[in-house]
Amino acid sequence: MPHALLLTGEKGVGKRTLAHLLGQGLLCTGEGDKPCGQCRNCRRFIARTHPNALFPAPLPKEKSIKIESVRKAIDSLSRPSLEGGKQVMIVEQADHMTPQAQNCLLKTLEEPRDDAVILLTCDAESSLLPTIRSRCRIIRMQPWAQSRLEEALLLRGIDPPRARKLALYCEGSIGRALEMHKDEEYWAARETVSKSFLAVRRSADLAGAAQVLKNAKDQGELLLDILEQQLRALLHSLTQGGQTPPGFPAWWSSARPTGVRRIMDALMDARRQKNANVGWAALTEGLMQSISEEVSTWQV
Repeated sequence: MPHALLLTGEKGVGKRTLAHLLGQGLLCTGEGDKPCGQCRNCRRFIARTHPNALFPAPLPKEKSIKIESVRKAIDSLSRPSLEGGKQVMIVEQADHMTPQAQNCLLKTLEEPRDDAVILLTCDAESSLLPTIRSRCRIIRMQPWAQSRLEEALLLRGIDPPRARKLALYCEGSIGRALEMHKDEEYWAARETVSKSFLAVRRSADLAGAAQVLKNAKDQGELLLDILEQQLRALLHSLTQGGQTPPGFPAWWSSARPTGVRRIMDALMDARRQKNANVGWAALTEGLMQSISEEVSTWQV
């Protein structure tokens, strides 16, 4: 085990879970596979009451991890452990450390104690100082395979149709899939996307689709995100020779990768317009016009 380990990757791929399993395993005193989850040390680690486990985190009502939190943990780490054995410090979302906090941690990374292990997790590796990264063993965690995601969701009692949809649209993140499953606003927004952007087949459909989106301005970012998720899933399916993902009307089965990419370009233009404060109605009507023009060519 290296003295410092940095786990990076997209949000929700399991960095926090792996860091806690590693930390718990280092302190576990149970028999067999570690962590056992049953011994006194495991129970105290889970409850965050083990004196050899340190968890510097943002102060209440703060988003960043300040130097005071890191300094307090390092002070404990610099002394012999109270109960012998390893000492473990886990810094979740280490990219939220202020520059001062990172510099404070740097000296400990340069001159670690033999009994100390530091586990860092972060979404954005580039947000950490190069000197921090250079003193850690880095594990870049990859997005989950769709089949593995679907299996994990089924084991959690999620019904097969929804598990398949979640595995398709969570972009390899089990954490995001579980969040999406519980988010009723997300599923309502998906229905809105299906009845608007994906429902336009010809110019005559634009008025009805625009009516669906008329009062959805406050959900604009979410709707565009969902549309992008679905287009990415469709493009992946087309390039892999798979079937049209669920949620698309039948005529989308005639789509071609080049056409989907043109629609994605139109979506990117719509995002730029939104950032430039173009009105929601004009933005969405223009995007749906681009979609209908592309879709109409598939019917020839």
